[in-house]
Amino acid sequence: MFKRKTSAQSTPGAKDIGLLGHDTRFEGTVRFTGTLRIDGTVVGNIVSQPGTGSVLVINKHASVSGDIVSDSVLISGRVDGEVRAKERVEIFRSGYLKGDVYTSDVMIEAGAAFEGYCHMDGEGGTGRAVPSRRPQPAAGSAAAEGAGDGGQNVPGAAASEGEPNAQEESDAPPRRAQGSH
Repeated sequence: MFKRKTSAQSTPGAKDIGLLGHDTRFEGTVRFTGTLRIDGTVVGNIVSQPGTGSVLVINKHASVSGDIVSDSVLISGRVDGEVRAKERVEIFRSGYLKGDVYTSDVMIEAGAAFEGYCHMDGEGGTGRAVPSRRPQPAAGSAAAEGAGDGGQNVPGAAASEGEPNAQEESDAPPRRAQGSH
């Protein structure tokens, strides 16, 4: 007639959800599975095993100073460090990220701040080394005229054998981020 309820921890397929509260400060490495929501401060790395469906949520008043590895990272607070997300990185309007991003998919909402480079490596931030694809200097600048680089990094210059020229890959004009945050 009455059946005993099982706890969420013993239910197969149940997601783990962790919380680091608003007035909490943690120093060191945080390792998690499932979903972790940060409302406080973390000084150190936050790591989840890639490919497990992990989600890290950094809320509006939260602060993280360290590197992050998670399948998905949602940023509404402040992050100073490298972010590697196998699936997706989202930076919301109140979010600030200072550091490079390695992911398969990224979303940056209008008003968000991002200082760093985004590497859409196709490997989803799995840790594979990817050559940097830094922006090319503006035409007319000393760097664009080939000063110091032998003309190798000039937009429109012939690519090395086996390397596609960025201008040849797309007919669309280059897109640039606007403003500094």
